[in-house]
Amino acid sequence: MSRTAKIIGLLLAAISALGFASTFVIGSALTRECGVSPEVLSFLRFAIAGSAMALVACATRHGRARMAAVSRREALTIAWLGPVGTSIMAWCVFMGCAHVSSVNASMADALAPLLIFAFAAVRTRHIAPVDLACLVCGFIGALLVMQIVNAGGLAIQSFSVGDLYVLGGAVTWAVYTVGGTDLILRHGSFVFTVWTMLAGTMAIGLVLPFGDFAWPTTPKAWLLVVALSFVSTLLPFWTWNAAQKFLPMSVLGVTAYFIPVVTLALAFALLGESSTVLQLVGTLLVIASATIETRRH
Repeated sequence: MSRTAKIIGLLLAAISALGFASTFVIGSALTRECGVSPEVLSFLRFAIAGSAMALVACATRHGRARMAAVSRREALTIAWLGPVGTSIMAWCVFMGCAHVSSVNASMADALAPLLIFAFAAVRTRHIAPVDLACLVCGFIGALLVMQIVNAGGLAIQSFSVGDLYVLGGAVTWAVYTVGGTDLILRHGSFVFTVWTMLAGTMAIGLVLPFGDFAWPTTPKAWLLVVALSFVSTLLPFWTWNAAQKFLPMSVLGVTAYFIPVVTLALAFALLGESSTVLQLVGTLLVIASATIETRRH
């Protein structure tokens, strides 16, 4: 992997982490304060983001040709992979935000890299001990940053159905990441992101008519939905998928640990929240694991 590819990949991963870090904040506000149903949020974020990207892609003849280059077999893969990694994943995350604390919900960020590594290892039948060690180091660092582990021990005192939603979000994201690698390399991240978002929109849209779901009703709620669609969806999904062309899966997985680190930095800069020594130690562990992984590849 060339130095230029590393820089591009890490920059894309950093943008992705920044966008995904805002998901928990905006998602919590929409589900708890505005009372919007997780199913509706899952539909709206991908309907808006996917439609916007589709309009851009279809604005030129070259873009339309790239969108149409997906084969029938690949379309069948997108038909199940898209909903898994978009609408189902988002529904799990928002259900987690609505039922458990932010600490519990943020566990998805810590579990996803480990699951990505596990699924990739099963697929390639190759496990590098150093990669695993870096992932575990980053996992511990993420737990410290999110204060799931603190000086008093484990912060999560009890587990509930909400935690199962969080686990579901991590599993579906790992499946989406590993399962979409070949399609991204073949057609590009933009085409893959557009089709999977639209597939997810159609899947969740089939469910909405059969339930009594709460939609945004205030200007504040709709502004948050727009922010969720572009800042927390379009931008991070696209850049995450694009990063797969420049970074190995093991390196990309470790960079996901920066999501809680970015969240911590945003809380400090915007809300004035202070950091503990253990959180700083966790940040250093995340940085160390990412640095070692990047230098190895």
